[in-house]
Amino acid sequence: MDIPSNEPSTLRAGDTWAWKRADLTDYPAPTWALKYYFRNAAAKFSITAAADGAAHAVSVAMATTAAYTVGHYDWIAVAESATERYEVDTGRLQVLPNLATDVVYDARSFARKMLDYIEAALLNRATGDQLDVINAALADRSIARDKSGLMQLRTQFKLEVKAEENRERAKNGGAARNRLVAVL
Repeated sequence: MDIPSNEPSTLRAGDTWAWKRADLTDYPAPTWALKYYFRNAAAKFSITAAADGAAHAVSVAMATTAAYTVGHYDWIAVAESATERYEVDTGRLQVLPNLATDVVYDARSFARKMLDYIEAALLNRATGDQLDVINAALADRSIARDKSGLMQLRTQFKLEVKAEENRERAKNGGAARNRLVAVL
């Protein structure tokens, strides 16, 4: 198994997490301890790296990561000695859901959900909950029943979904698909 030489940008809850920082030559282990602090609006957790020669090795057990809340986290890494502490790095990490244990999982983006709800409303198949989501998201208590307003929103969210799909294609080495026919 290849251990990354820095912090990954995405990790999955329920997996073993591991990376190593050998580039912190001004703060060698075991003289310095490397600690990470992860925070978002709803959750927080901390990780302390172990000494691996002069490098800092992070390993977090699957049982520990299984308890982490899914979401995006800002993090800082600090080097600490007995008398000093220095920030050595910062970043952002996304904790992905544990698909092996999660009961309900909806990976659709906000734009994709809204497009699906709007299309259901246009077909008169939207549930009360879907209509409530449309109205709440758009701060208009009557838009879910306004067909012309829904058509305009449908076009807007189609464009957003298309942009998301193009970003995903580009990330995977594919070409963008830019044709979108809007009916107003």
